[in-house]
Amino acid sequence: MNIHGLDFPDHLLYAPDYNLWLHEEANGSLTLGLTAYGCAIYGQIFAFTPKRDGQHIDKDRSFGVVEFAKAASSARSPLAGVIQASNEAVVHRPALINQDCYGAGWMVRIQPDDWASARADFLSGDDALAAFAERMRLDGYDPEDEGVQALGRD
Repeated sequence: MNIHGLDFPDHLLYAPDYNLWLHEEANGSLTLGLTAYGCAIYGQIFAFTPKRDGQHIDKDRSFGVVEFAKAASSARSPLAGVIQASNEAVVHRPALINQDCYGAGWMVRIQPDDWASARADFLSGDDALAAFAERMRLDGYDPEDEGVQALGRD
């Protein structure tokens, strides 16, 4: 799946309002990371500081801080749960988020409080593409804008 040159892999779930993707792990935990669109609007990421492993976070609360050119933003969780792991590789090399946001650039793993109920809040396939296309439209996203650094562009 692709919108404006940005990839959105089919096998993932998405939280467009948070610019995050989720992957269901075999053990019931969820891996979360920033989408290609999130990378494009943030630009080069200079730091990721996660909350500590084992900490419980509520929906809409921060699981870490992302620092990018001249600003920082809380990375908010789209669901409640316990942080099981933070990606130490990203902590030490935050550029991995921009370089491989759907792979080595994952951010945290969360054990959700109630995945059976929360799962319906996340999108996949054409529904996810439509939601991101609308979000890009509302944001006035222009991939040709030189101030925006889309994933994979220098």
